[in-house]
Amino acid sequence: MRLFWKIGIPVSCAALIGGAIAFVLVHRHHLEQQRLAQEAQAYRVRAEQGEAEAQYDLARMYSRGRGVPQSYAEALQWYRAAANQNLEKAQYSVGYSYYYGYGTDGDFKEALRWFRLAADQKDPRAEDQIGIAYAVGNGVTADYSEAVRWYRLSADQGYAAAQYNLGWMYANGRGVTKDRVEARKWVAKAADQGYPYAKQMLGRSWPALSKIKKMQLIIPLIGGILLLFPSRTFNLGPKSQVRGSTAMVGLGVLFCVALDLLSSAYAGILAPPLVVWPFGFARAFVWGALLPFVLRMVWPNSPSWTLWASGILFIGLNGLVVARGFNRPQIESAVRLLVWTNGHVLGLGITSAVLLLRMRRNGERGGPSGRDEIARTGDGEVAHS
Repeated sequence: MRLFWKIGIPVSCAALIGGAIAFVLVHRHHLEQQRLAQEAQAYRVRAEQGEAEAQYDLARMYSRGRGVPQSYAEALQWYRAAANQNLEKAQYSVGYSYYYGYGTDGDFKEALRWFRLAADQKDPRAEDQIGIAYAVGNGVTADYSEAVRWYRLSADQGYAAAQYNLGWMYANGRGVTKDRVEARKWVAKAADQGYPYAKQMLGRSWPALSKIKKMQLIIPLIGGILLLFPSRTFNLGPKSQVRGSTAMVGLGVLFCVALDLLSSAYAGILAPPLVVWPFGFARAFVWGALLPFVLRMVWPNSPSWTLWASGILFIGLNGLVVARGFNRPQIESAVRLLVWTNGHVLGLGITSAVLLLRMRRNGERGGPSGRDEIARTGDGEVAHS
């Protein structure tokens, strides 16, 4: 009976509190829906009287499903009614609906017609969308120079997306001469307004990481933690050679994850080369250093072969990169490639040399039965090699 009261009273209190919170939340949601329905009805009355702003607001409510059932087709109808009264934001919304196929079949040419009407009234979103259409060739012939012109018109009005797009064009030399300084100027303006892609490009913020990038960090993080404790994860004995190699691989993977996080926060694509290259070299070095440990788990005598391979690769790849780089006007790309390849090869070679020296010092001859190892027979006796 005492146990019943000890358990029953806390559970009952928790249920009452949870029920009260749920009731409050449901009631608030109901009141909010009533308010939105009344607001939509008020917009409808004014919209049916021909008021452009009310038509636009009612269209937005249909588009978002707030106060009325969501209907992109109904939203497009009211956007068009407002656009026909020369309301530039409605003209942009009609163009957007046609461009991305909301409430109608996609039609790039019709979308551009409405975007141009809005752009005639200096709508920066419409100017940016026209730039996108020229950049990818939707509804028009692809023309990077024309895309840059429209991006600049929008960016000069302070539209963050266009500032980022213009910076991207400068960073990649599309429609303009490649110019990292000019690219950084425009991307920084977009980042100052909180535009996430711009912040990621500059390496300013952790939350700016894309979902794909976050998954690329989370999966190696989990794998590195599992590999760091191989005796528990894979049921390996404490003296196992594989156990030591597996733990080193796990440690290296975690180090690479840390480098990726730091580079994402401090070394974006447009960061100065003296900031970007050390991170790139360190990541490449660690990944190259992991390969000998992985190979040693399946081929105990691999360090001697990987050491020779690293020497050949060092000479061959450096010669190839130098010959290719100095024949190109963009030396920076050749140096970046040189840093990346040397990181991998040096990581491979130095780690292979260390493992080979350790093997020789311990008297290993390419198999699991080294000088200090013992093999236990099935009846518990010890057989010395």
